[in-house]
Amino acid sequence: MSNTKQLKKLKNLNVKAEKCLTRDEAKKILIKASKAQSKINL
Repeated sequence: MSNTKQLKKLKNLNVKAEKCLTRDEAKKILIKASKAQSKINL
């Protein structure tokens, strides 16, 4: 995947993170953000 696509995912996850209300939801967002970040660094 391209870096542009991963950066777009991170941006969307950031918006979700601002709106999340539960710990479980926050954990899922952090896991997804971590995966997207690792793909950018490859």
